[in-house]
Amino acid sequence: MSFNDYPLGDLEADGASAGKGGAGSGTVLPNAAGKAATGGASAGSSATGGSSSEGGANDVTPTETNLLLVDDFQDTDAEILESQGRSGAWYVANDGRGVQTPRAGVPLMPADLLPARGESTRGAHTFGGPFSTWGALVGTSLASNGDVGVPYDLSGYEGLKVWVRSGSTAPNAAKKVRVNVLTPATMVGGGCTVCADHFGVDIPLTTQWLQVQVPLASLTQVGYGRPMLTSPNLAQALGIEFVFAVNVSFDLWLDDIELY
Repeated sequence: MSFNDYPLGDLEADGASAGKGGAGSGTVLPNAAGKAATGGASAGSSATGGSSSEGGANDVTPTETNLLLVDDFQDTDAEILESQGRSGAWYVANDGRGVQTPRAGVPLMPADLLPARGESTRGAHTFGGPFSTWGALVGTSLASNGDVGVPYDLSGYEGLKVWVRSGSTAPNAAKKVRVNVLTPATMVGGGCTVCADHFGVDIPLTTQWLQVQVPLASLTQVGYGRPMLTSPNLAQALGIEFVFAVNVSFDLWLDDIELY
């Protein structure tokens, strides 16, 4: 499902990129106090990128018995894994002023990783841009009541881990993607007068697979929302989104998204 914060574009996208990426390691974003969360490694060097990926020897895909796993994309549908009360489906949205694959309004289905990243054979893939108004995104709700998204409590978790990779070496290709956590206070109808300034953080993109740990304490607003808030209400999380800003092209691969 998608949310009303963003007008959906419906332009068809065409074309694809090709090439081969190198193996990656991990990185940890600092939390709000400037202190890194534990458990990360330094980022690996970049390799020539394309719409394919290559996993390292230590890349092990969590199984569905991992209760913290949001999605490993190993199935053939757009649904996240149902665990600990989570449910939802991946969606695509953009401002309609560019091209994106899949196009806005179409579910984000798993795509084959060629070659596989370790034991992982599928991931999520979107590419396109540039956009000129607010940009483009993919996202998912975290809980639902039928077709309606409902709040999910993230307050007991420390953060989010995700494997990411850029499949493009174009000069204007995005070098980062913003991860947002949506809450009612930053949604239309939730009390904001200038909405959609969700709490989030930028994570780096390279042509290697990279596992990034995002402490929830590191999430901040961009600064245009009104009113500005001191912190997100993580007990009322509605979903997560991966957002690209204006004037960049992007070729994003996602895999093994989990809480910690």
